[in-house]
Amino acid sequence: MAEPAISVVVPTYNRATSLRRLLDALAACEPPPGGFEVIVVDDGSSDGTAGVVEGAGAAVRYVRQENSGPATARNRGWQLARAPIIAFTDDDTVPDRRWLADLAEELAARPGLSGLGGNIEPLKGGFLADFVQLERLVGHGADEGGVRFLVTANASYRADVLLGIDGFDERFPTAAGEDTDLSFRVRRQGGALGVTPRATVLHDHRTSLRNLFRTYHRHGMARAQLARHHPDLGIGSAARSMMGPRYWARRFRYYRMGGAGPATALAYCCLRLAGLACYAAGAVKARRSS
Repeated sequence: MAEPAISVVVPTYNRATSLRRLLDALAACEPPPGGFEVIVVDDGSSDGTAGVVEGAGAAVRYVRQENSGPATARNRGWQLARAPIIAFTDDDTVPDRRWLADLAEELAARPGLSGLGGNIEPLKGGFLADFVQLERLVGHGADEGGVRFLVTANASYRADVLLGIDGFDERFPTAAGEDTDLSFRVRRQGGALGVTPRATVLHDHRTSLRNLFRTYHRHGMARAQLARHHPDLGIGSAARSMMGPRYWARRFRYYRMGGAGPATALAYCCLRLAGLACYAAGAVKARRSS
């Protein structure tokens, strides 16, 4: 059997409906030269996920494991993959028709990259979805030093890079922090990361306050764990900068520049403040349990 150009790895857990939507979108993707394969790793679902994958046809490989978290599921997937490039996405995304072709073209044009992230846009707009997009709760991280980390809603790595660092750290139990940690370890090994405005996926952003604050809490727990493995993150200085009125004035202007009206920008500031409280509670919980 010929080696495909790209292997797509999808961890999933009890999201049969959105997984079906994702698999339909992948089936409609324009294949890169050499084609692609899809590997779905079921993390112990109980909602008919196996039937959804079976209905997708022979082009999708199905693997089931006991519930162990997305880091373990992604490792299981890429270790079974046959392609030299591993593309990761989640079961709540809808890739553009050109997603895989664009990833392949960009990586071929930039051979010095170990990993490449694509564009992530909201699947649906709305008050909370727009806030999530502005907050970059599902977005790659970059600063003046370059791309710091890629999120696995839309990221690709060369298979030999993943092999060289033993993949994802399975001590991260939930869907937060494990992709950032992977990126940090790639960069420490001398690898370079990039982001392209092409290779788009649409992400089904959280549209309930409960899920939004759970996301902040989960990110706080992950950040505390990241700090144990990567002490140079500088959490304390970042937190102190958020305490003063200048920070919130800048944040208000940021939301306004993102298209929010004055009342919405003020509401977003309140949401961020509440979210940061959940984030801090998650960080404290993780530190106490370590």
